[in-house]
Amino acid sequence: MTEPLITVIVPIYNVERYLGPCIDSILAQTYENLEILLLDDGSADGSGTLCDEYREKDSRIRVIHKENTGQADTRNLGIDLASGEYLACVDSDDLIAAEYIERLYQMAVSAGAGMSVCGFRPFADEGKSVLGPELLKKKGDSRHRAVRVMTACEALESLFYKKEITASPCYRLFHRDVFAGLRFEKGRIFEDIGLMYLAVEAAGKIACTSQVLYYYRQRKGSTMHHVQFTGRRLDRIWFSEKILEFAEKKYPRLLPAARSRFFTSCFLVLAELPRGKGYRDIYRMLRTNLKKYGRLVVRDPKASAKTRLTAALACFSVPAARLAGVILRRTTSMS
Repeated sequence: MTEPLITVIVPIYNVERYLGPCIDSILAQTYENLEILLLDDGSADGSGTLCDEYREKDSRIRVIHKENTGQADTRNLGIDLASGEYLACVDSDDLIAAEYIERLYQMAVSAGAGMSVCGFRPFADEGKSVLGPELLKKKGDSRHRAVRVMTACEALESLFYKKEITASPCYRLFHRDVFAGLRFEKGRIFEDIGLMYLAVEAAGKIACTSQVLYYYRQRKGSTMHHVQFTGRRLDRIWFSEKILEFAEKKYPRLLPAARSRFFTSCFLVLAELPRGKGYRDIYRMLRTNLKKYGRLVVRDPKASAKTRLTAALACFSVPAARLAGVILRRTTSMS
């Protein structure tokens, strides 16, 4: 049986330092029938030139140079241009194990799933791609290969509670039909949150494994690690409100999970919010929501212990919850 074409979408913006190892890990895939879309989103460094050099080396690579319009719009362009029956998204500073595509494809086909998901692991930005050579030789973490097949409802609950299913479009493979009528919201950040629950519903069935096949780089200059607070950080709450409306209308039994997600979004924004007169209205809104939803989340047995503890703290004292959030933000990666 002929293997179907799979499109790998790579949005690229000013990542010359990391781009080579990322592309190398894609070219090293054991699944070879690939279309690799390198989408240069108006990079000001040498990323675009590097893309062109790789195109000369491998005919599976297509390079598109465009004006800078942001990650959401660039991913949408990749979806529009994709010729593959399946689609995968890889961030341009990340790395994938050699069997990443093959494993996800086998999982999706075996389960009859519209989406397959694997485990992931972060690695720190240490100025060099320490995992690159290792991943080009290995087939990834061979442990935890068991596959769990979820219904859309089960996967949505996992997504809302932030368990096995995350909001990122990476670490997964989509059948192209999932994106019929679906695109990332342009002009906002946290657009992943706004799309993923709709993609899970459209997939119908999701095959999931904890086997680690995707490695994402944690670096200070990446999209979600800016330290300066702007009003756009409220997009996290805006999308979480959409999830609440979605659950209320279509999946009432998932309302507790959606409330947990909304509470967590408010808490994360609170942890980022600077002090000062200019932020008082935002603080009041967050305080109201944290009190209201904290009372519900603290009694939710399916919410994580960490979330329930945070909810209890917010019910007792929002300023104390804010201090805890600031400390956690400085010592861990919160998302």
